[in-house]
Amino acid sequence: MLSSLLSRWSAATVVLLALLGLSPVPATATAADEAPAQRLDDNCGWTEPNGNTAYPETHARYFRLALPRNNRTRGLRLRIDGAYLASRYFSYQLYGGTFDAIDALADYQIQPNPGSQSPLAGITRIDPAVSPGGQYTVYVVFADKPAKPAPNTLYAGDLRLPFGRNYLFLRAYLSTGLVPLPRIRYQQDDGSPAPDGLFERSACNDGAPPASLNDGGPDGNKGTEAPAAGAKAAPAGAGLLAGSTGRDIRFEVYQPRRALGGGVVYNQNAGFMSAKIERRDELVLVRFRAPSVPGRHGAVVPDVRYWSLCQNRHLLQTVIACVADQDAAIDASGYFHAVVGDLAGRPLGADAQHGFSYLPSAGLLDNGLLIVRQLLADPDFPGAINAVPPDADPQTVLGDYNPQATSCPRALFSARIRAGDRAAQIFAACRAAR
Repeated sequence: MLSSLLSRWSAATVVLLALLGLSPVPATATAADEAPAQRLDDNCGWTEPNGNTAYPETHARYFRLALPRNNRTRGLRLRIDGAYLASRYFSYQLYGGTFDAIDALADYQIQPNPGSQSPLAGITRIDPAVSPGGQYTVYVVFADKPAKPAPNTLYAGDLRLPFGRNYLFLRAYLSTGLVPLPRIRYQQDDGSPAPDGLFERSACNDGAPPASLNDGGPDGNKGTEAPAAGAKAAPAGAGLLAGSTGRDIRFEVYQPRRALGGGVVYNQNAGFMSAKIERRDELVLVRFRAPSVPGRHGAVVPDVRYWSLCQNRHLLQTVIACVADQDAAIDASGYFHAVVGDLAGRPLGADAQHGFSYLPSAGLLDNGLLIVRQLLADPDFPGAINAVPPDADPQTVLGDYNPQATSCPRALFSARIRAGDRAAQIFAACRAAR
């Protein structure tokens, strides 16, 4: 199911965005684009698109900057002066004119300026002793990426055509307060000022209509490399449910393309699994062992930087609601349980008091699409979605971290709630129901 969905995702997204007036195709340059402009020396040019398509994540903020990329940008670079954000995760990701991925820098890969400190202590670790706000400098270079890239540098490639455009995105998850946008300016490769003209004006006045920036949905998975040999094995214990029943709703892994260039605005730091909900007359229950994250469960090295479960509309690609890790209902055994409503809405007992997180249904006109996201998995984490090999059974690789879902008659759920059953017992009862 998911593979066929993804094969049509890019084209369907372009058509849908066009119908909504959110076409991602850049506008044609006009004479005004060639006019001289004031030198860019601030955060001019950043926009925060406001749309709901392509399966966005409700706990993230996205900012976009349009950049020229043509034969006039050769020998130039964009300088970005920013501060480490008060957020769980942030990244810079560079895309081409059709929003194909080109290059990316996650927050932990950004080295601080002299005299500053980074609060990121590794892929999944955040040092609580280091406050956000430390300064860094990142560059976008309009040249091909070398075998040994320079630190804090994104490479847009050497485009020799007379026209072209890149898009730089800043993603921030679970931000605290305002997101201070970085200062940007163009320079020669030697650091001297760039000439006034097209380059500054392009960054200040993005001629393209706002497109809905999102974290890529199932088409957005690039991920990290698979865990190294000797990595911990996924736990296989009482949490695993043997066999299968007719009520099972299977989650599938989106297998990332290892080479950059596939997908539309996908998040190269993420792993995804999804499951389509086709029945609207019953509840859906979801269960999996929750990965540890910074600041929760006291893990010395957290499993992932962030995870979430989102309910989306399948064809419309809109998000309805998401449960972020920090708000998830997790039991004493470390398992996360969620209830997805049916057409009758939220049932009594679908709450944290009874061990459940809650997500609304997709409604009558469209199927639901559940998406589990993981951002920046530790290389030794056995439940990393992006470590599942192609054609492998996710259950055999992920063990208890593999998300499981089952449909559940509302009457059965209500009866089990009244009987005082725990979330795990209710999940098992629903899964076995006839």
